[in-house]
Amino acid sequence: MSKKSDEEMETKVRALRDRLNLVIRFFEETHDFPSGPQVRAIVETAAEKLDLRTLRLVNRDIDAMTIALTPRERATLDSLLRDRLGVALDSERLEIKQEAAAAVARGTVASEKQRRRLEDYAEMLEATGGDADEIRSVRRVVNKR
Repeated sequence: MSKKSDEEMETKVRALRDRLNLVIRFFEETHDFPSGPQVRAIVETAAEKLDLRTLRLVNRDIDAMTIALTPRERATLDSLLRDRLGVALDSERLEIKQEAAAAVARGTVASEKQRRRLEDYAEMLEATGGDADEIRSVRRVVNKR
């Protein structure tokens, strides 16, 4: 890798590590999360190895856990991420909402990766009481083969 791509990788790894550690700590403080230290160890090991793939997999699992948060807890976590790390979850949610709308308009998903993202999005909508029509539309396009 070039020096620039090494620096970019380190920046991505550091940002994802910091985000994961903040969310893990949040869960430990607000819920019974006894596996927090083990998950944090996995995150640190992956970060030391610059293993972005493992960090992304852990992030996907941790993001899925946030579905179970109450609206107040979700707002608190959003605030922490925004204030401490500059992460704008509202922007991330808007991005996936727009991606879902584009797939629904097209009538198909663009890739298997997009299918998985939209499945996760539909699950998040269901868990948080999202719009029933949007859920049906996303499910229809995700399940279309």
